[in-house]
Amino acid sequence: MREKIKTICRSLEKEDGIRVLFAVENGSRAWRMDSKDSDFDVRFVFVRPVESYIQINKPVEVINVFYDKDGKPCRAENAFIDISGFDVFKFVRMLSSSNPTMIEWLVSDIVYYGEQDEVFRRFALKNFNQTALYHHYKSMCKSNYVKYLKSKALVTYKKYLYAYRGLVNAKWVVYKNSVPPIIFADTLKGMKDIIPDNVLEKLNHIIKLKSRGEEKDIISNIVKLDEYIEEFLKKDEGTPKKRVHVNLKELDEELRKIVLHH
Repeated sequence: MREKIKTICRSLEKEDGIRVLFAVENGSRAWRMDSKDSDFDVRFVFVRPVESYIQINKPVEVINVFYDKDGKPCRAENAFIDISGFDVFKFVRMLSSSNPTMIEWLVSDIVYYGEQDEVFRRFALKNFNQTALYHHYKSMCKSNYVKYLKSKALVTYKKYLYAYRGLVNAKWVVYKNSVPPIIFADTLKGMKDIIPDNVLEKLNHIIKLKSRGEEKDIISNIVKLDEYIEEFLKKDEGTPKKRVHVNLKELDEELRKIVLHH
């Protein structure tokens, strides 16, 4: 599949007249929470020739394409390879405001094509906004819990892991004041003194079940996991304070270098 994704990236470069800076996994596979039938969530950053940016009509900043298991184009609902790319200008704007998803693209350790920019990565890890990360992950926890688990609309192991990835990552940001590891099991290991043992044991067990392909099985609510989420969502004493404004000079310099040397 890695070769198919590389081929798709090369085709996009040729067809759209772009250069793919890097393409990574940023879904359950990157988090090591995938099952046998998990699809591929490929995310990439691209740059256009400098002339494309100097025109009246702004070039498209987002490219979305979908492919089936054979690497053939298909509709979004049938996709096995879901590919989404951001223009480098859009990517850097979002990174400059510490968008957590952009940071995850830079720290993902599954790289399909090209390589992540080290200047961007250093900036992300050094200047991340603790408040932005905390609220992003807490919101991820709340939306998965309220929409699927508490409402009993779709109670599955997958939804529990998605809710808890938000919860554990939010707590990591508060207690470690750093960007959480991309691999969820590593985050759990690093939070063993914060998260109760019975919760950690259950989550590690669910990750094993999911890897065997049982992620979509409808299950009953897991009371102790629900209670811990409820407790987390009610409390706000751990909310980080806002950070001061950061200097964007190095991002601007790197952006110019990338665009002018396309």
